[in-house]
Amino acid sequence: MYILVGIITLNINDLYKMRKFVTLVIVALVLLVCSCQQNSGNVNNERNEWKLRGAVKTLSEIDYSKNGKYKAWLLFNPTGFIQEQTTYNPDGSLIRKWIYTNNQLNQKLTRHCYVLKDSLSGILHYAYNQHGKITHEKLVTPAGLPVSDVEYQYDKDMNMIEKRFSDAKGKIVVRVKNKFDNNKLIEELQLDSIGQQKGKNRYSYNSNGLNIEMTSFSLQDNVIKSTRYIYLENKQVGQATLYNQHGEINSKIVYKYDNQGNVTIKQTYNLQGELTEKRTYTYKYDDQHNWIFRYVYLNDHVEDIISRKLEYYK
Repeated sequence: MYILVGIITLNINDLYKMRKFVTLVIVALVLLVCSCQQNSGNVNNERNEWKLRGAVKTLSEIDYSKNGKYKAWLLFNPTGFIQEQTTYNPDGSLIRKWIYTNNQLNQKLTRHCYVLKDSLSGILHYAYNQHGKITHEKLVTPAGLPVSDVEYQYDKDMNMIEKRFSDAKGKIVVRVKNKFDNNKLIEELQLDSIGQQKGKNRYSYNSNGLNIEMTSFSLQDNVIKSTRYIYLENKQVGQATLYNQHGEINSKIVYKYDNQGNVTIKQTYNLQGELTEKRTYTYKYDDQHNWIFRYVYLNDHVEDIISRKLEYYK
């Protein structure tokens, strides 16, 4: 199965949940190291990526699920980059803890991965080129033995044109090749260890450079499905229409947002235009305009409640 990073801008909890979704591209490698391998991407202010305003130092989050209270904790440095990220099960046991070291440019150098009873499961090492683009992510055991490697290649404009996933013996298990036009990604091609196509996605854009369509193809290069996007004036997705392999509408999703840019309503319609699902999101904000409570209702019934506590640098 060929998995792509989603186009729609999501809130913090959705982003947290989507991280596992993104890493499915390299499931074979992830399972070896208890989800330690995960792309850090380019260096950006991670506080902004998590849609946090102000000089947030720590974020503590409780997700009141049907199975109990799942907890998460993040520590940011003064410049907005994550130093530690931890999640816990309802019984208080550790799901995962990541501790980072950064260089003076705030690029990640290492990530120590802890699981189970706070035991070190692996160390991820990062390397960069002279343009600040990541070139390698090498995962090793606590004893320093290789587990996996992700290698990145770029064109002259520093667009990432290839990503190679290798196992502990250096054998390439997955290769992803990208094509660009005017620095916009127009095609992603996934190949297996012997170079055969496993999947493909193509993208098209409007005059503002926003992605307006994504089409997925099978191993035989036949269309599987496509999604078309309509944007609001603030460039947030207002509508996503999903089509099947025959170009027929499967469903349509309509989004509404509040003044802080967070989703407030997500309505799903079937091919007859009938409302099949409605999610409503309500928030409570602090004086920095970061939400500290979020309630999610599915068809007017409570589906999820999340509370957050934020500490700020003085």
